[in-house]
Amino acid sequence: MSALHLNFTLWLLCLGAVLYNPVVGEYPYTWSCNSTAAACTRQLKAAEESFTPHTKCKLECVSTSEEDKGFFSTRVLWPRPKHVSGNSGKTAVVNVADLAYNGNTINNIAADDLEQLVENFKSKYSDSNSKTESGDAVEAELNFTFEVNNGTLVDFTDSSDESYELTITSSTNEDGEVSIDARVKASSYFGARHGLETLSQLALTDPVDGKTYMVTGIKIEDSPYYLWRGLSVDTSRNFISPPVIKNILTGLAAAKMNTLHWHLTDSHSFPYVSSRVPEMSQYGAYLPNKIYSADDIADIVQYAKKLGIRVVPELDAPAHVGYGWQWGPSAGKGNLVVCLGKEPWTEYCLEPPCGQMNVVNDDLYLTLKKLYTDLKESFPSDWFHMGGDEVNFNCWKSEETITDFMKTKGWKINDEGFMKLWDYYQTKAYGQLKEAREEESPKAILWSSRMTEGDDLSLLSKDDYVIQFWGTTVGDSEEAKKHKKQLKEMLEKGYRVIMSNHNELYLDCGFGAWVGAGPNNWCSPFKSWHQVYMSDIRQWIEDEKVDITETKAKQQVLGGETAIWTEQTSDSDIIYKVFPRTWAYAERLWTNPSKGESGDLGSWEEAEERLTHFASLMKEEVRGAVLSNTMKPEYCLQNDGKCVLESNGSYIKLLHLELILVVSVFHLFSLYYS
Repeated sequence: MSALHLNFTLWLLCLGAVLYNPVVGEYPYTWSCNSTAAACTRQLKAAEESFTPHTKCKLECVSTSEEDKGFFSTRVLWPRPKHVSGNSGKTAVVNVADLAYNGNTINNIAADDLEQLVENFKSKYSDSNSKTESGDAVEAELNFTFEVNNGTLVDFTDSSDESYELTITSSTNEDGEVSIDARVKASSYFGARHGLETLSQLALTDPVDGKTYMVTGIKIEDSPYYLWRGLSVDTSRNFISPPVIKNILTGLAAAKMNTLHWHLTDSHSFPYVSSRVPEMSQYGAYLPNKIYSADDIADIVQYAKKLGIRVVPELDAPAHVGYGWQWGPSAGKGNLVVCLGKEPWTEYCLEPPCGQMNVVNDDLYLTLKKLYTDLKESFPSDWFHMGGDEVNFNCWKSEETITDFMKTKGWKINDEGFMKLWDYYQTKAYGQLKEAREEESPKAILWSSRMTEGDDLSLLSKDDYVIQFWGTTVGDSEEAKKHKKQLKEMLEKGYRVIMSNHNELYLDCGFGAWVGAGPNNWCSPFKSWHQVYMSDIRQWIEDEKVDITETKAKQQVLGGETAIWTEQTSDSDIIYKVFPRTWAYAERLWTNPSKGESGDLGSWEEAEERLTHFASLMKEEVRGAVLSNTMKPEYCLQNDGKCVLESNGSYIKLLHLELILVVSVFHLFSLYYS
């Protein structure tokens, strides 16, 4: 088929999709609420029964159980707020497009920034009430007010206040006209934005009657548990385009995540365009159009800033470098990289292509300073990630110039000597970072590695570095024991950490091998959203009896990140690999609910219905069209509590008895034929 025929065929299909909008009669279903379980279920509507939309039922169906009372009384919010009170269990129809914005009652600072937040909120309801053409009147007037101390849009930092208070009240005048007043109180732009994000989950448009229903009486007081709530995205193994990165940011912001950790470069490619060292992307990009220009990055960073997200760049080193660094000899700089593409790769790195910095070349550090300066200008973040994992000593050992340098220093050509070489690099690189950022003690992050375990940990100042822990937190293998010991020691010695433990938070796990044969990649199995949600470092500290007070733990564990490495990921599949699992972690980081028994607050069973609802909501075009992995059949969305398998129920007991019976029969046959 020619390209012309293909395009024409696609055009016909799109036209057909638009024109195919059959009306087969009145919608036959309605919804009813079970207030004990706060569950809405679909049922056939009786002949004279009035229609109750699913959206209206969902917002009004609050729990009457003592367990939920005064803490969480509505099942539509994600992440779950810190405290909810006064939910009336009532809604009113509103037209958000006609919202009356009363401004900021505290002062007029940054009025434009706050007004833009309101406009962004209104844009989520562009089709609100579009189907109410039968003369139905909008039942309530909607008013909105800010009480924000300083709503100026600034760069997000560790000191940014993200707390907010949201109240929605209603009143009725003598003519029976209903007025809804929504108010967000906050100290900063970021709290104000979070408050509106929550409000957008309490005003939902029903797909059947087209009306927007808003909760009419509720108060929410909210603030995050952890400071650092993020996602690490690798754009070196496979290039991720700027529009897709912005779609990821949209998804992060909706769940109040505040950090995009951008793993910009690796041995595979160097797509970042450096103004001071243009050779890096010239030699390192896969293709001339697979780059991140200054304009691309400025657009992404500004987009993230408006969403309350900081973008933290990572320049991984001294390992995980390769293509982009090979221009040194032609420029008279000597070899900046060694072992580039060296074979057999299994001897010199963990995945092809190999590459490691030539840490004895002084020109390397001059180049690093230029790159650090560019990255500071591109990314206004108060943090910088220096990489630092998976250094391969065999690579350095195979280079005569490096071993000769070590001999002049009196260092042995063994692991102890290579640790001194690594420390030599890290000290000089951090010195270049200081000069580039013009800071005495810039905030630096390193991945956990051999340098962050045992006596070698003392090489790193706990005042200068935060350790991002990627090891496992479970298991009895020697490797698992080593990782758990490493994390425990880091905490007990007072180091700050960011959690990205691969056994729960690596989102690229569970797919087929991409080097060699086999159904599993290195970190299989797949990490389900349930595992991600229950990744609770606070509980781990308690279970492992880490010698640290609760107060110190709160200070040292900054938070966490899910991570998506892109060996087997690209534009086409990154969104549904990242979401909804990163949304699951968002609630862990924002609320950190106490771990309970099945169905209790803090368990994945309690969270499942809300996360399924939220993921479905985020697929709407007006909310960013974040097309996450589908969690359940739509039947489950329309019938709360009908797709739950009780772990202590009779069904599980029956399966257990059947399994015992099968094993017993098999055993009898074995005895008979033996």
